[in-house]
Amino acid sequence: MDSILHWVWQIGVNYFLYAILLCLSLWTAKTIMLSSIKTKVNEWNYKYRIRKVKTKAVLSRSHEYKNPLLKHLNLLIKTTSEERNENSVEIFLILSILLGVLSGVFILFVFGDIFVSVTFGFLLLLIPYLFLRLKLNKIRYLMSLEFLNIVQKLTQNYNAMHNDMYHALSETQKDIRSPELRKVIVKLISDLQVSRNEYELRESVQVFTYTAGTNWSKRLGSIILKAYLYNEKVLNALMVLTKQMEETEEMLEEEKSQTMDSVYNGYLTIPVFIGSLILGYYSSGAQDWWKLQFGSQWTILLFSVCLLGVVFSIIISAFLKRPKNDL
Repeated sequence: MDSILHWVWQIGVNYFLYAILLCLSLWTAKTIMLSSIKTKVNEWNYKYRIRKVKTKAVLSRSHEYKNPLLKHLNLLIKTTSEERNENSVEIFLILSILLGVLSGVFILFVFGDIFVSVTFGFLLLLIPYLFLRLKLNKIRYLMSLEFLNIVQKLTQNYNAMHNDMYHALSETQKDIRSPELRKVIVKLISDLQVSRNEYELRESVQVFTYTAGTNWSKRLGSIILKAYLYNEKVLNALMVLTKQMEETEEMLEEEKSQTMDSVYNGYLTIPVFIGSLILGYYSSGAQDWWKLQFGSQWTILLFSVCLLGVVFSIIISAFLKRPKNDL
């Protein structure tokens, strides 16, 4: 027992002091090294986030089409479809080409004429595009009816929200009664909110201005971009835009009334086409009308040309029926 106590007092104290010194050294080293390690880890995380953001920006710009036709189709599909797909332009082109090619091959098999099959195939290839244009034209027409009201409310809300464009747009969409117009404004607000850089902000505003399709919308888009991107005070610009739109509203109404004659002429082809078929049926007499009308490839070709002409006449009349509210 005495030997143990002697070892503790003579040697054990030294080991205890050495252990305390070792713990203090480890704690000091940990404090110094941990600070530098945290700094290095934060630096690595920052570089990783920057690289990730740049990668996303590159991927988003990879679908920035340089060709004017592809760029036009991209904007058209974005404004008329609710679902978003990065390959929507390619899918649309493939489906349209398939429709044109299959229709052309079928007509070539029926008539045996390459020129007729190519002509019909090309015209049928355009029908999906024309339907999208009709849908866009309807949206533009609805926007033209309330665009002045939207700008007026936006000006009031922008002033009430102390020059906050985002909240002014949010308040403006609450007062819009048309669900189609509300979707356009809500889409603009959501795109502005999730945009990560200046390019995406400009793209969001470009989709909005293309949806409206007027010079007024381009000016409003420029005003929104200045307020949202550069934090400029644009109340005076909104007031000037509102005043100019109010002054030209009456002139636009007079121009719209002059296009209704062309619209009625386009729709007149429907009863004329049906009436010609009925007249041919009663004038055929004892002969078989069905055989006279569809018994020869030339009569079938003439019938197809007339039917296609009526379809395009209706489409053109639908375009003229909803003109843009623009000068």
